[in-house]
Amino acid sequence: MPRTGEQYEAMRAATLEKVQSAAVRLFAHRGFAATSMRDIAGEAGISTGLIYRHYATKDDLFAALVVGAADGLRDVAARLRGDGSPAALVRDFTTGFVADVDRTRGFAEFFLLMNQAFAAPGGSAPVRDLVTQHVAMVEATVALIVRGQQLGRFRRGDPAQLATCYFAALSGLATMKLALGDRLAVPHPSLLAGWLIEEGSDD
Repeated sequence: MPRTGEQYEAMRAATLEKVQSAAVRLFAHRGFAATSMRDIAGEAGISTGLIYRHYATKDDLFAALVVGAADGLRDVAARLRGDGSPAALVRDFTTGFVADVDRTRGFAEFFLLMNQAFAAPGGSAPVRDLVTQHVAMVEATVALIVRGQQLGRFRRGDPAQLATCYFAALSGLATMKLALGDRLAVPHPSLLAGWLIEEGSDD
């Protein structure tokens, strides 16, 4: 029986997920330059010919990862600009981030790989957009902190500095997950959100 269009699309999506996950693991642990398309195909359990049906070059594959990350940051910034309680918005984002670090396979590698992309000299259009969306997310967080301070729910202090401390803590958690794996004592989200929210503050 011939496959339907939906079945072909599901197979294609599954292959792309395997390829991208394999690429993230190898790029994060070996480095971009030391990883070949043949290496990625082997890690993904597919033929080298099949990987080239999806991505013409290793740069194209990396660009697809960066585009996905930029879209994710764009969504986060939009959520942080929401009309809800600043404390609730921070808690929800922090809880989701901690859960991803703790339980989502490859999240720490992907997060750190995208951080490395910021330092790429010159930078491709996808990398430049990634940087733009990262800045937008930080700016949305700073504005959220200002709103929370005005409501008396957030810690006093320079909002930009508080945002820096908060994101440094999240980034450090991802780094430690990559180093320690399952041995990492993952902190409760309230400890990380505590960089911003006054103790005892209600939503």
